[in-house]
Amino acid sequence: MNVKKNLHQAKVLYQLQDYDAAIKIVKKIVENIPNCFAAHNLLAFILQAKGQLPLAESTFITALAIDDSAADTFHQLASLQKRLRKPVEAEKNYQRAIAIDNSRAGFFFDYGLFLGEQGKFEQALAAHLQVLEIDNSQSEVYLHIFKHFMHMHRYQDALEIADIGLLCQNLTDFQLYELLIGKAILFWLFDNVDEAVQAIVLSDAIHAIEDNNINLNNRRVFHTYIKSLLLYRQNNSSAYQDVQQSDLPLIYFISESHGFSTNGMTVTYQQQNHLVKSLFIWGTKIVHLIQEDMNQYQASLTILLKGLPTGSNVVLAFGEIDCRTNEGIFKYCNEQGLDFHAVVDGMVEKYFNKIIVQAKSNNLNIILYGVPAPHAMLVELLTKDQQNTFKQMIAYLNQQLADYSDKENIEFLDVYQLTNLDGLSNLEYHIDSTHVNPGAVPRLFELLTPKVIN
Repeated sequence: MNVKKNLHQAKVLYQLQDYDAAIKIVKKIVENIPNCFAAHNLLAFILQAKGQLPLAESTFITALAIDDSAADTFHQLASLQKRLRKPVEAEKNYQRAIAIDNSRAGFFFDYGLFLGEQGKFEQALAAHLQVLEIDNSQSEVYLHIFKHFMHMHRYQDALEIADIGLLCQNLTDFQLYELLIGKAILFWLFDNVDEAVQAIVLSDAIHAIEDNNINLNNRRVFHTYIKSLLLYRQNNSSAYQDVQQSDLPLIYFISESHGFSTNGMTVTYQQQNHLVKSLFIWGTKIVHLIQEDMNQYQASLTILLKGLPTGSNVVLAFGEIDCRTNEGIFKYCNEQGLDFHAVVDGMVEKYFNKIIVQAKSNNLNIILYGVPAPHAMLVELLTKDQQNTFKQMIAYLNQQLADYSDKENIEFLDVYQLTNLDGLSNLEYHIDSTHVNPGAVPRLFELLTPKVIN
């Protein structure tokens, strides 16, 4: 048997996506030469491409039992175990790959991504900084280091790495604009309006990039949103105060991008004026916060909650990303054929049991914020039947949040009722198709019924 020739033929078939034919050839090699590392290794790749992930995992392990010096195979096994949600095994095998060959920037890059997703930000930073030590042309790593600092709420460090990244000659246009928009977000949150304007102007060409991937579209939304907020602030400057200069007590508003709009505005709470300080956790859904295993979103929220002064008033405003037409509860229920009522019930119960309890354990006064009524521009993309289901789902989630808040004696900012007209946005408060304008939260505090202290 000409093993080299047969392996080459199997690789060609694999590349042509004729997986069954490739598997047949490789299995023949394994039958004749059981300890052929190359055959087991190739078979694992083919099985992985075919979607047979558990079998691919066991085949990689068999290959490594034959040759435990194969760094690439350890790395591939780790990446596969990450997909299989086996973080302990994945971490060990990422480390084994690096121990065998620590000269590979790609090993450190993927390991850093994995660690970041696990909420192990310090280790993730170390891995991604090592990427730059090995190969400083790896421009994408600057974006991930920036996000690690953002998740750790080390904002000055985030700005510094963004500035270093912007000097890199290897950035794509999208990477350049992504870092600039990240800076604009920080400048907005920390009342540096002039710098925010400059970053938005410099990244304006993001709308001219001819691509339609989801990350690019999300950054375009951020760009347009921050630009709208800056214009609103310019036209309503008397409504804002600099958090650093004000002596008003703070209300911390923790959310994804939905908390941006009210940052720096005054609200009346418990018959006293307070200044809203928005805090940001990128891309967070309720579903992220209720998972059993620690992840970047839970870790970032834990850092925030532990870092706030005892007795602080804290608004938690998550759920909007869970309630989109193309992701979250609606998409999941459609794909799995599930009733959204049961899914929402389970999510809200876990949210209160896990996150709200955690916040209260840090001696924080929690205020909950719901999900706005959906904008017609988004709902109209669905079929008539889907539109009704989608609107009912958002109404039901808000009702459950309100009911649990009442049960737990937590104040609830009912943005759904404020923005709702027959299940859709009444267009009085939306600043774009996703976000409400800066006047919504102050109005919600005006409508808030003071809770009764038992």
